[in-house]
Amino acid sequence: MVGVFLASSSLALLHFIIEKEPPKTEQIPVLLIAFVMSVFWISTTAGELLNCLAALGALLELPPALLGLTVLAWGNSVGDLVADVCSGQGRPPCIGHGRFHVGIVIAFVFLLLSLMGSLLVITWCRFRVPRFWGFCLVGLYVVFMAVSLLIARFSG
Repeated sequence: MVGVFLASSSLALLHFIIEKEPPKTEQIPVLLIAFVMSVFWISTTAGELLNCLAALGALLELPPALLGLTVLAWGNSVGDLVADVCSGQGRPPCIGHGRFHVGIVIAFVFLLLSLMGSLLVITWCRFRVPRFWGFCLVGLYVVFMAVSLLIARFSG
């Protein structure tokens, strides 16, 4: 994998150095292949990052709920969807099926608070983001994480 990355990077650098003008015509097949490859690389990198973080959490004996509230939550959203579908179809329960709905509701409430508050504050301040609003959003995030950790800790 490192070899493919180095080869891709060196070819991109070589192309950047040699080519001085943009292409004369649109190259739809090349653009399509580039898009598919970028999706592939993003997916592969995200998967490897999640695997490394899960291994690190296992080594440090961190509870899965704590890992689920942080970085793993973004990359694992598709897995939670699959877990909900599995449990809804009567299959053996998968990771995350019980607390997933509670987490979604809490996240949705805090998301609405931050988005609606941002809409109001930014409109009132003539479409400039004031410094205090950044502190308010960070505080809202801290409260969200504290509530989520408390729910994860005491929900069994």
